[in-house]
Formats: sequence, C-alpha cells, structure tokens
Amino acid sequence: MGYYIFSYALDLAKATSVIRTRDPALFDAVLETEEFDLYAGQDQKGYTTTRAALEQLLLGKRHSLFSKYDKASAHAYWYAFIAICGHLGERLPAAHEIKLSYETDLIDAYLLSDFGITVKIDELLLNGEGGQFGLPEIQDWPLCGVWNREQLTVQQDRFSAIDITDEQLQELAETDDEKEMAYDSIRQIKENVTYCLEKQLGMITFCH
Repeated sequence: MGYYIFSYALDLAKATSVIRTRDPALFDAVLETEEFDLYAGQDQKGYTTTRAALEQLLLGKRHSLFSKYDKASAHAYWYAFIAICGHLGERLPAAHEIKLSYETDLIDAYLLSDFGITVKIDELLLNGEGGQFGLPEIQDWPLCGVWNREQLTVQQDRFSAIDITDEQLQELAETDDEKEMAYDSIRQIKENVTYCLEKQLGMITFCH
C-alpha cells in the first residue's frame, strides 16, 4: 500500500473561481469523474460525505447555519476538490504515481549523487500551497502542493541539465530496477513541468 503522489495540469485561476459559484452543471459533471467515484466509495461514518462536501464547494450550500464548512471533515472537501481538478484539469502525459518515502528517497539520492541537485522532492511537490482555493485547512491527508508559472519556471531551470534517454532507462531496467524507477520519475517530473509551461497551466499535486 503506502501513499502516492500524483499531479494535474490545471488552470489555477479557474479552479479558484469555481468554488461556491452555484454551478449545477459543473457539479453534475464532477459527479461523473472517476475521482469522485473513488473518494465517495471511501466515505467514513460520522464525517461529511464527499458528495455533501462537493455540494458545499460548488452549489454554495452551508454545512450549518453557523459554519460554511465542517472543519472536522476537512479531508472530504479536499477529496471533493481533487475530483474537481479531475474534471477541470488534465492528467499529465507522464502520469506515473510516485510512492512517498520509498521512491521519493531514491529520487533525492540520485538527484544528488548523479546530477548534483540537493532537494527533497516530496517537499518540493507537496509545498503546502493551496490556500487560494479557500478550503478548510487539512490536518493530515491528502497533502497538496501548487506550482504556478513562476514556480514551474524555477523547476524547469533546476532540472534543465538533466537528460535521461530511453536507452538509459532500458539499460537500467536490466541492471538496477530501483535506479531505473527513480530516473524514470525524474524524467517524468521534468516532462510534466515542460508540458504545463507550454500549455500555460499550473501544476497541482496531491498525495494520499
């Protein structure tokens, strides 16, 4: 099992603007996403459901007379928001999900030893920036991170000297599975940054 990191290319301003817009058509569209089905199927007794959270986010409903959101169920709003991103955004062309701790540790190690880049890739991707969406503060899962155009440009510069070829990956697949996995993830992160910049989109990343 474990926790996995995944990202979307997303118009960040649009994702921010749809919150509490009372848009039933958007609500219905999000209900049809694979993401909504996944999270709604994991609702926990005693907490706000994913559907109720989505109603509050997109239809302007309130949790109660005194509270816009149920802060004790912050996770439900973030899972509903992932479903919104699933509809409004694009799953990136390099869509490998990175396993937290195991794979991220390998990526950190090879970035340092082979490319001279010192970074904690999980903290870089999951930088905690997501306050612009106005959701209740999350205490545990899912984790979130946002790269806007400026931040994407910084990462593009950071990884610009890295050139990992198909031939390298094929050779590593035959000799060192862990290094091949880390190298492939490094290349995919770089490709996703380039894709977002070319499409003039931001990148939003989650982990759960």
